[in-house]
Amino acid sequence: VVCSTPLRPEGITEDHIKLRAFPFSLQGAAKDWLYYLELNSISSWADLKKVFLEKYFPASRAASIRKEICGIRQGNETLAEYWERFKQLVSSC
Repeated sequence: VVCSTPLRPEGITEDHIKLRAFPFSLQGAAKDWLYYLELNSISSWADLKKVFLEKYFPASRAASIRKEICGIRQGNETLAEYWERFKQLVSSC
């Protein structure tokens, strides 16, 4: 929200704010991964987003989950059980 409001300090870009805030959103191995990136290998938010998504959400994983979502069947589950399983699949993307 701060990124696109008038509260942003003059001369500070939205990319800069995102890059500075991003480490605070990470935990454990993801935070370690970020700190072990080669110095100056990331120069923009787009760069960081790309390498992070490639590392933690590779296209093959997303395709596999998408295929599982499209093929989901209720089977012998109650509607509530099926709905919970479906929501878990969707949130895992």
